Amino acid sequence: MGIARDDKDMRQDWVMRGFRQFDAPVSIVLTFDKVLEAGAVCHFDMGAICFGIVLGAWERGLGCVINSQGIMQSQVVREVTGIPEDQNIMTCIAMGYPDGSFSANGVRSRREDTDDLVHFVGFED
Repeated sequence: MGIARDDKDMRQDWVMRGFRQFDAPVSIVLTFDKVLEAGAVCHFDMGAICFGIVLGAWERGLGCVINSQGIMQSQVVREVTGIPEDQNIMTCIAMGYPDGSFSANGVRSRREDTDDLVHFVGFED
């Protein structure tokens, strides 16, 4: 990102960007009813919903960041958004049109090859 390890001000600014949802024009906060928490299956459903929102947005040229940092201060989020106490705040999605000149938008993480991580049983080539 071009931030030197000893540049404390820029590093702090980067952390604060996460709390500000990377200054995106839209922040979607995903919640679920607290009564569902005991089963914990709702977490899978929320992941699928989050995934669907991000894929749909990307299909339309919008950039997204799934960002739990933006809800670390959930009481502040709850107050600003009016989310009632009977809802658990799961995660949020920062959304907007990506700025290609911003260095963070060009970062591509390296991934292990699927064959090194997964062993498929019952599938033939």
